[in-house]
Amino acid sequence: MNSENRESASMSISIRPAQIADIPHLACAFMEATGGLGEAVYEGVIPGRTTNLIIEHLFSRPNVATTFANCSVAENEERVLGSIHAFPMDAMGEDPADPLVPSDRLYLYEPFEHMHAEGSYYILAVAVYPEFRGSGIGQRLIAEAESIAKAKGFTETSLNVFAENQGAVRLYESLGYKERTRQPVVGHDKIRYGGDYLLMTHVL
Repeated sequence: MNSENRESASMSISIRPAQIADIPHLACAFMEATGGLGEAVYEGVIPGRTTNLIIEHLFSRPNVATTFANCSVAENEERVLGSIHAFPMDAMGEDPADPLVPSDRLYLYEPFEHMHAEGSYYILAVAVYPEFRGSGIGQRLIAEAESIAKAKGFTETSLNVFAENQGAVRLYESLGYKERTRQPVVGHDKIRYGGDYLLMTHVL
């Protein structure tokens, strides 16, 4: 265990609902968890604005699945360590289209059109800052999302992950997630993985 992991292991970690002030952290987590897909979709759509600032708008939109209100953060003494973004999967189909996504980039979402776990509680993104990984924070965030799902009456959670991201796949498998289906990753120079996207599900 390196010094960073020893430090994080000794910290008192709490999980709380995300607030507006957390949106920059949520955008960072989204970019990390999506393996470059976020950059491929949003980079340059607002001239002169960085991609992370553009992605922040996802969490600022009210009454949609991507709102910050559907996120939780892990923190220690008000320092954000990581976050998770989860909501009913069926809610995604009810949201209005994101006006910032150019029509010529919609093809990047095509694989996900074939990977639905209807009626599940969907984990869109979970990520922990690099210096705090390896101390169980990701597991705690996932447990929080599953607890919320149970409280809302859901019996299954679901998520997508790159098959090539073996560390993440092993984590999800250790928590009881199983592959349901897969689709090829759409090639793009911003996307950091090839191979397939997996849809994994877990019965609560």
